[in-house]
Amino acid sequence: MLLALGLAGCGTLSDETAGRAMMAPGRFDVFPCPNIEAAIQAARTRRTELEQLMARSEQSPGGALANALAYRTEYVQKGGELQELAKAANDKKCTSESQWSSGRQLY
Repeated sequence: MLLALGLAGCGTLSDETAGRAMMAPGRFDVFPCPNIEAAIQAARTRRTELEQLMARSEQSPGGALANALAYRTEYVQKGGELQELAKAANDKKCTSESQWSSGRQLY
């Protein structure tokens, strides 16, 4: 009975909470800013691709099942990865991801 209650609670997790649970805290702390920025762009690109694939597959019968099996886990994982990357960029004060910076540098 406890197992059933524990598994029932997993279905109520939001995508944001599940994404954070899938990522190790501090995973990107050792990355320099250029690598963080490249990883952010790659994760955003892949997440956009997954959104498009999920939208296309939902148009067919059984698309929700296909999304759950093929795309949803990676989509949630990329969301958690983006959160950790944003945290690492903020901690290192990388300029391009700062909300107060235009990304330009003075020489």
